Amino acid sequence: MTNTTTIRPGTQTTSPSTTTTVRPTLAPQPSPIPTGTYTISSGNKTCIKAVMGLQLMAQNTHTKQMEYMAVNPNATQTSGSCGTVQSELNITFSGGFINFTFVKQAPAYYVSKIESSLQLSSEGMLYYAAIQEKLFTTKLGNS
Repeated sequence: MTNTTTIRPGTQTTSPSTTTTVRPTLAPQPSPIPTGTYTISSGNKTCIKAVMGLQLMAQNTHTKQMEYMAVNPNATQTSGSCGTVQSELNITFSGGFINFTFVKQAPAYYVSKIESSLQLSSEGMLYYAAIQEKLFTTKLGNS
């Protein structure tokens, strides 16, 4: 079976090929934050297991109001690395990412850096933030 298309001279139209990426939208009020489990393993050994809800806050540059976006754990991709001193947990989602750097310094374990990025196509804005300090310190083997 052969498909043929006849085009009359002067009436040809071309539809542009478009690819759209769904970007997150910010809400004016905090919404319920779904909890996800994010793990990083090396072989059969898990070096990071984080059970948490993630929500990003950004200040709207036009209204100067804080706006919120809860990260849906079912729409994320997790990557990272396991090291003897430092491990990484990288969580990406449509329009952004959140990266955590964990450091093992006997007798403690802590988050040394959190970095996040959020791109909103509706506003044409890119939000980026990073904090680098000792956070969530605990003894090795605890959470």
